[in-house]
Formats: sequence, C-alpha cells, structure tokens
Amino acid sequence: MTKSGIILLFLNLLIADDPSTIFKQANIYAEKANYQKAIEKYESLIDMDYESGALYYNLGNSYYRSDQLGLSLWAYYCSQKLIPRDSDLLHNLKVAKAKCLDRIEFPNSFFPFDFFRELDNSFKINELFLFGSLLILIFSFLRIMKKTMWLSIDASKNLNAILVIVIFMVHSLAFRKYFIDYKIKYGVVITNSVKVLSGPNNSQSSILFVANEGLKVKINSIKDKWIEVELIDGKKGWLHFSSIREI
Repeated sequence: MTKSGIILLFLNLLIADDPSTIFKQANIYAEKANYQKAIEKYESLIDMDYESGALYYNLGNSYYRSDQLGLSLWAYYCSQKLIPRDSDLLHNLKVAKAKCLDRIEFPNSFFPFDFFRELDNSFKINELFLFGSLLILIFSFLRIMKKTMWLSIDASKNLNAILVIVIFMVHSLAFRKYFIDYKIKYGVVITNSVKVLSGPNNSQSSILFVANEGLKVKINSIKDKWIEVELIDGKKGWLHFSSIREI
C-alpha cells in the first residue's frame, strides 16, 4: 500500500470513530426504521463514554419502536437527567410509562411537596447551583445599596428576607438533587415477569413478588451478581443483575 493510501485509510478510521459521525449514522438508521442498527450505533457511543440528552432520547425512541419498553424507559430516564424540560422527551416518557404493567404511583402528599418535586425534576444540579449563586450575588448587591443609602431600610429588609428564603429553598433543592443523583442509585427493570427474591440466591430464596419491564426501582446494595432493589411503596427484594439497568 502506498503512503497516501495508508494516510487515507487512517483518516477514514478516524472519521468512522468520530462520535458525531456515529450519531448521524444512527439517526439515519432510525429514520429508515432499522432500529436494531440504530440501537447498536447509539449504544456504541455510550460505550465510548459519550453522553447527551439527544443521544439517550433517540436511543429511547429506537428501543420503544422495537418493543423494548424497559430499555426505552431506561434511556428516557437517562435523557431526563440531561434535558429535564424537553417537551418531546416528557411526552414520550409519559406515553412509555403508561404502558408499564407495574405502575406504582407516589402516595398523596401536600401541595408544597408536589411543587418541589416538579421543580426538582425540571432542573439540573448545575442550573440550581448557578441560580443560587446569582441570588447570593443579588443579595450582596442589595446589602451594598443599603449601606450606601441607595435603598430604603424597609425595602431592603423585605427584599433581603424574601431573598434569604428563596436562596435557602434553591440550595436545599440543589443539595437534595445532588444527593439523589450521585449518592442514591436507581435502575429500570428491563425484562418481563422477573421474580423478585427474598435473598441473593436463586435456589435458596423465596419469591416475594414479580416485577415487569419498565419498573423504576432504587438500588440498595449489590452482592455478587444480585441487586437488592426497593420500590417506592417500600417493597424490597433481590434481582439478578441481568434483569436491571442502572440509570
């Protein structure tokens, strides 16, 4: 092979491994309804540690259209962490969740808790911390204005009180979200009729209940190839690691 041929081959290999090129190829496969090839391309990007909301969203769509509900919801949940306010994503997530056989709703709570939960789901951690920092900057600016008498004492007191409350709320949400996203692990059941056992042993444990694909669970602990999961209604049990995919 000539020197120019080797260089051309090397450049082609570089282009083939470029994440944006692979993503475009996957999108083309998806548009042509070749969802399995699209999934392979999208998953290869994840294996390369490439992440984006659009990647997980498109992967979720491909899984959904190939009737893999559990993996579809897993991808949508991953996408939600990156683009939490995307209207198309929220719509598809709602549609996919409605198809789950195991639909466990949050227990009824007071309005403020529902409101804060919606806020928590609508913002990323860095957005909350950025907004909180901006509020602290505004608070500091108001303090300066008060000392220079550019702002009346009464107006300053009222604004400061409101800002302190809002700053506390925003940072509380940010730290709570940080704890949930980085300290607590969640997963999605990706196969149907999974037996949830009383212990991490298939032969020596009893069946507690059966879980179906798409069910979102909290991951408590891992032992060998077994994962202890917890449902939002408090039920706990052990699943084989092949039946669940971590978000």
